[in-house]
Amino acid sequence: MYFATSDSGLFYELDAKSGSVVFSLGFQGWPTFSSPAIAGDVLYIGSTSGRLNAIDLKNQRIAWTFETDASKQNLPTYSKPDGTADYYAPFASDFYDDLMAGYGKLLTVGPILSSPVVVDNVIYVGGTDGNLYALM
Repeated sequence: MYFATSDSGLFYELDAKSGSVVFSLGFQGWPTFSSPAIAGDVLYIGSTSGRLNAIDLKNQRIAWTFETDASKQNLPTYSKPDGTADYYAPFASDFYDDLMAGYGKLLTVGPILSSPVVVDNVIYVGGTDGNLYALM
């Protein structure tokens, strides 16, 4: 079984029979709401950091990442009550702790909330920046 978490920013592979953890990977505290897609020995999953991660399941590591255009341009910030940008958090966990504490609302950073789809060796994934990405 494969899944990622929105609370810890971790990806897990579990043994389906025993429920024990086979391996886990961290996404630097960035929550994940995307469901994974598997093609061959590679699993694809998006994250709120604006990255699509390709995980090599045989070697149990991230093989490569793709960043949305918006995630490259916009640093994670949240807004003050008047709507103006106020804060940059260098650690995603600090940013989300502050955000959940009610200090403001998330400004776009191009996260990938959608689940990727693989068709004919092309990976399709949508970003909150309004783009549909097709990666070969």
